Amino acid sequence: MRDAAPQLAHGFVLTLQIAFFGVIGALAVGVIGAAMRVSTSRAARVAATAFTEFFRNTPPLVQIYFLAFAIPKIPGIGPHLILPSIVAATLGLVLHQGAINIEILRAGLGAVPAGQREAAQALGLSRIDELRSVLVPQAVRISLPALGNNVISLFKNTTLVASIGVLDIFGEANDIIATILVSAELFLTVGVVYVICVALLGALFRALERKFALAR
Repeated sequence: MRDAAPQLAHGFVLTLQIAFFGVIGALAVGVIGAAMRVSTSRAARVAATAFTEFFRNTPPLVQIYFLAFAIPKIPGIGPHLILPSIVAATLGLVLHQGAINIEILRAGLGAVPAGQREAAQALGLSRIDELRSVLVPQAVRISLPALGNNVISLFKNTTLVASIGVLDIFGEANDIIATILVSAELFLTVGVVYVICVALLGALFRALERKFALAR
């Protein structure tokens, strides 16, 4: 384990990078998609619903494989759209967890008191300003526990990126195991790292929930 530590540390840094960009991307997808789900435009609602149902109800590993291996094989499109493995892996996580965020935030928007919408309309706010300044901030606060769970789920799902050759901490562990043929210590170490990180994320979101609860 001492000899493997530098390689695992390099993989852990990559894991954190994938998780960071995945969380940012999934949140952006969630906000835009939720706004479309409650839009007055029927086409926007249908498109957002179809996106949510497809990406939420298919395994993230299938989505990552499709982006990495299937798209390059599509005639006329594939040769011009070959994604690097790390991009395909991160995008797959963004699409899957983002679809879940859409449903979380849609429910959060529905839970915002009707009086808030009426007040925004009385002030003459446009629909975009109403969402940006009034509804979305409150929906995020209402949805914080579920959003926290989705962030943790995304972090744990980063292990899937190793399946297409991305050397995150799990990929590095597999690479080392293939060389030294010892697995128990490495998998145990990776598991402990994830337990610690998930515990820290859980504590962070509980602190945020308490802070926003006191601010109400």
